[in-house]
Parts: sequence; C-alpha cells; structure tokens
Amino acid sequence: MTDNIRDDWPTPGPNEPVPAWNEYEQLREAVHNYLDHQPDDPTWDDIWRALGAIMGEYQRDAFAGAFGLDEPAETACIRRLITGEAECLHSPLEADSDPSGPPHKPPASDHATLWLDNGEPAVYSMHVYPGNIERFDADDPPYNLWFNIFEFAAEWGLEVSVLPKSWYNLGSTVHVVFYPPERHR
Repeated sequence: MTDNIRDDWPTPGPNEPVPAWNEYEQLREAVHNYLDHQPDDPTWDDIWRALGAIMGEYQRDAFAGAFGLDEPAETACIRRLITGEAECLHSPLEADSDPSGPPHKPPASDHATLWLDNGEPAVYSMHVYPGNIERFDADDPPYNLWFNIFEFAAEWGLEVSVLPKSWYNLGSTVHVVFYPPERHR
C-alpha cells in the first residue's frame, strides 16, 4: 500500500492543537515510543489500557463535575434513583427480592455506580463492554441488549445517555448513564 492512497482516506480525527505546546509534543513522542516498544507483559501492549490507567481518575472526576455529583453511594442500586429511597432495600443475596417494585440494577449492568448529589440519588452509571451487549453469536434472544436498556429506562421514567468517555477500561467500555428527566432540564 502506498502513502499517496492514504491521502484519500477519511481523517483519523482531530487535528493537532495549534500552536502545539511542548507538553503535547512530549505526549505525542511518549505515545509513539510506547507503541514502538514491545513489553514483556503482552496484556499491556494496548495503548488504550495504558491511557485509561493514566486518565481514569481524571475522567471520573470530570464526569462527576459535569453532572454536579458529590459522591458515590455505598451500593449501586438503581431502585434508589427511581424511587428516591434513602437506602438500598434489596437483600444482598436476592438483588431483586421485590418483584413488584423497581429492580436493583438495569439490564446489562456492569461496573455500576449510583451517584449522589446532596445525599440524594442523582445518576446511575455503568461501564459496559459492547461485546456483552451486542451478542451477535447468541442463540436465544435478546441479541442486542441496547433495546433492553432503553426499554428499561422508558418503563421506569429515566433518561439514558451513552457517553464516549468511560473511565473504566478506556477504549474497551461504553459509559451508560441513567438519570431522572427533571435532573437535566
């Protein structure tokens, strides 16, 4: 493949910052050095894992700041977000012990956090692996749990956002956020 053919390819993303400050140039050089290096541990050859480990805390704090959140709850229980209850009423042994009320967690919940604002449930977030949701090799429905996630939100009167910046396994997970509609109007 020749380089002149690549000139016709779609742009790979944002342009470099202008002017490119010294820290940007240092980061670019460090990333190139990282990609050129073959580590002893083959599980760390993925640049996204490395960047996620470096940027995870920053991404988490930026998320909390953007949504005006104070702290995570001790237990990630979406029922609290739906009902406004002060604590999780589910048994640790039977997460959905009350079949008539809202469940403990939504479909496909993984790496979940219930976030509080002034001590009140405000946002439920989870970091899901697309391969766990988009099950193209499944024999039995549902083949695509995205439908279940959005149906769950509609059933319980919640809004859903899918954020491109997950702090959990950056590059491997999608950040899904549930919140009451009145929270962001």
